[in-house]
Amino acid sequence: MNLVGEKIRHKMLGTGVILVQEKDILTIEFSSKTSKFQYNEATFTKFLSAEDVAVQALVLKEFEDARIAAQQKAEEEALAKQRLEEEKKAALSAKYAGHIPKKNVVKHERVPGKRMTFYVFQGSTFDRESKGGYIWAPIASKDGGAPHHWTRLLDVQPGDIILHGCNAQVQAISIARGKCYECNQPKELQTEDMWETEGRRVDCEYIVFDRPIKTSHYTTDILRLCNVKYAPFDKDGNGNMGYLYELNRELAQIFLRGLVKLNPSLAYVDYVAELLSET
Repeated sequence: MNLVGEKIRHKMLGTGVILVQEKDILTIEFSSKTSKFQYNEATFTKFLSAEDVAVQALVLKEFEDARIAAQQKAEEEALAKQRLEEEKKAALSAKYAGHIPKKNVVKHERVPGKRMTFYVFQGSTFDRESKGGYIWAPIASKDGGAPHHWTRLLDVQPGDIILHGCNAQVQAISIARGKCYECNQPKELQTEDMWETEGRRVDCEYIVFDRPIKTSHYTTDILRLCNVKYAPFDKDGNGNMGYLYELNRELAQIFLRGLVKLNPSLAYVDYVAELLSET
């Protein structure tokens, strides 16, 4: 946006006029002196403001649009990297089909009357999904792919337990209130414009922890219990790229014991007590 000639107010220097606008620098002439300022959002919210309120609004919108575009680009690059990694793993699996130890392709069968445990990586969507009381994933990506960590929502049944990861911490626990169902992308998730509209949703009853735990404190247990294909954590104990994973039951109990120590009231939640009482 060309601001040359616009009148600008400064809290200390009064009213001035923009003489020169370079890429990131504004040169402004005030009555007492001529000064240079960074052309960024912080400058126009803390120090400067355009005398014309309409111009000020356009300037702030320009910064906001740039911020959203940068965030979208970063997330698109992360998804592209994720897809590339999945394609590499799929190609490697196809190349060495039959050479993968059986333990690495185990999928636990559901035991009638017994809750399954899952782990979901929510990142920037955690606040919105927890407030909305759900987890949601697209049916397919924009290129037509259907990653396993999205289709796994179909495995969730009423009463199943989900641990919620964000920022390398276990931030919440929830219980599935019903089966997975098809649902268009919730409005609060549409700001990123990252995914196709058609998706699947599981309604959940969240308990967000006042004191979360860091998964890095449990690396030894993670490495011992996550040596299966499609585990939520990789060979270094870090979270895998993806959304929803089945969580080893023993590891879920270990996480919960750590959480109960920091959040004692959690021990009185029926399904938590039930899971921790298992031997």
